[in-house]
Amino acid sequence: MSRPHRRMLTLPSAEALTVGPNALRLRKKKDRLLFMTYNLLAQALVRRDMFPHSSQKALKWKFRKQNILQEFLSYGPDLACLQEVDFWEEVYLPSLIKAGYDTAYYKNANKKHGCAIIWRKTRFEKENQLTLEYDDIGQPTFTTGNVGLMVALKPLTQKIHENPDPNADMILPEENETQQNEDDHAGQAEKVPGGLLVATTHLFWRPDGSYERLRQASIFVEKIQEWNKNLNYTVLIGGDFNTTPRDAAYRAMTRSQMPPHQIPNLEKWLIDEVARVQEAQAPAASDESKDSIDELTAKTGNLDLSTNKGKETPSSDLPYRAPPTGIILPKKSASSTPSPPAEKNGGDSPSPPSTIVNAAEFATSEDPKIKNLAAQDFKATAEDAPVYAPLEAFTPPKDLLASIESRPRCISIYSQYETLIKNSPGEKCDPAILAAAAAAEAAAVAKGTAEESTASPAPTQHMHGEPAFTNFANWFKDTLDYVYLLDEPLKADGARLVPLKLLEIPDASFLGHGLPDENFSSDHLCLLVEFAILAQ
Repeated sequence: MSRPHRRMLTLPSAEALTVGPNALRLRKKKDRLLFMTYNLLAQALVRRDMFPHSSQKALKWKFRKQNILQEFLSYGPDLACLQEVDFWEEVYLPSLIKAGYDTAYYKNANKKHGCAIIWRKTRFEKENQLTLEYDDIGQPTFTTGNVGLMVALKPLTQKIHENPDPNADMILPEENETQQNEDDHAGQAEKVPGGLLVATTHLFWRPDGSYERLRQASIFVEKIQEWNKNLNYTVLIGGDFNTTPRDAAYRAMTRSQMPPHQIPNLEKWLIDEVARVQEAQAPAASDESKDSIDELTAKTGNLDLSTNKGKETPSSDLPYRAPPTGIILPKKSASSTPSPPAEKNGGDSPSPPSTIVNAAEFATSEDPKIKNLAAQDFKATAEDAPVYAPLEAFTPPKDLLASIESRPRCISIYSQYETLIKNSPGEKCDPAILAAAAAAEAAAVAKGTAEESTASPAPTQHMHGEPAFTNFANWFKDTLDYVYLLDEPLKADGARLVPLKLLEIPDASFLGHGLPDENFSSDHLCLLVEFAILAQ
């Protein structure tokens, strides 16, 4: 079965711009922007046991790298955010440069894959870039190696009579109007309006990482706003956030309604995790030592361990427990961080609460356990290992939530997807093909040669409007990838971006038990949004 065609679905915002007597006339190249986000599935993570239904050909790097590049270049985005990128210098960088792109790439020193932002050299130039190491900011619960990458891009000037993009299909000026424009501006260049701050990230993946994802998301949005304070650009975000629309990080970033038990559950998880890792590091600890953990918890004033004693939380609301393979990672305490002074920016409104802290050393504590921890100098050496630190070092979940909600809301462009699909049903797999496949599978079962499907079913109901999945692996099928615009007034030096179209998600019937396959070489599906860039 060949790769299914993915349509570009027109959004209501496009119809409002291009239909009616006041329709805007958008010149092809200057006024349109094609943006992609794509988790490529690093070859370092490809293992037969993780993808049991993928063919041998589909998993081979020689095939995958060509298939991924072919898919990417067939869409030809002007801007793209890529995650899980390995073989950067050997494969992707030379191919992208040859195709006319400029790039920025960053990875953690202990990881084999990282994040990239790429852009057409004919349309943008880089002014600056910023990288984030989440493990080095605040107090992580795991050593994740996760990073963030941001690039400030300034649009390049272009000549008005430059050849239009032949693949575009937006409304064009009438022929005489086009000729008049070219005559009036012959030999001149017109500036593309506004700058862009493009940001990407790949957040913590583990099922028991909801707190860590919330923590990383708070740092990500805080750093974006902090860095953009002087730039004053429009912010465009794409990435694999590893957070489903039901996870706390997504709900906080998009201001979706959060169940009343979600933050208390994270608080309980954090308390239990700290105690579990403490016990794993010191299995022979005396009762006196255990009591000091409780006392330490009570000192924080943020998480009251006593209120959780004797209370059972439904197991479905709590993540599974990671094996006790933690390492000791000394960090600074968050409990004694002074509040930042109020900023006078046309008023006396205080600065938003910060999750990035510069706290006092543990060595000043009266607790001998904390003093001993501060005196140690261990380094994190194991990826995804739980971190050994006292409870007061971690930022309470409610403070992480408050920090994110003090920033501009993230508008998910694909949150309109469910409505679009209902109004414009996608292509379904040919019933004859499905019947033939079912017959072949039944025959294999009769012969005893068929493998039982291990695929977890995609959600049948959701209220968030996002696609049912953007990740379609054998073991997991759900939405993890997003394209965001920050919901804030138009920046003085920013571009006004209006989403026009987005790329549809293939019907599950085309994807078998799970990706990658010989059509799609990642277990994620790329997201693609076409924007109009409008003058202020």
